[in-house]
Amino acid sequence: MKYEGIWFVILGLALGTFVIRSTFIYLSSRIKISERFKEIFSLIPAAIFPALVVPMTFYHKGTNEIFFYKERFIVLIIATIVCYKYKSVFITIISGLIILYVMS
Repeated sequence: MKYEGIWFVILGLALGTFVIRSTFIYLSSRIKISERFKEIFSLIPAAIFPALVVPMTFYHKGTNEIFFYKERFIVLIIATIVCYKYKSVFITIISGLIILYVMS
């Protein structure tokens, strides 16, 4: 297969990404955003997290019959308890991965 135009595609995508990001940086100093919009924008990362976790947890067909093929849901519950107890993202992730490995 020949990829004659691949470098033009890569260059175009890089240029497009640069223009989009630099526009926001340039305009951020010129446009005043109200406190209400700042508050709304600060909640966006909190809304993205459940959108990533829920499909991976509830729509996954598990492999362990003992847990009714829902071992990720059980790991989510245990990781939530660990997170509440230790209040450490690192400990939560490591414990969740270890528990998922053991259950699978």
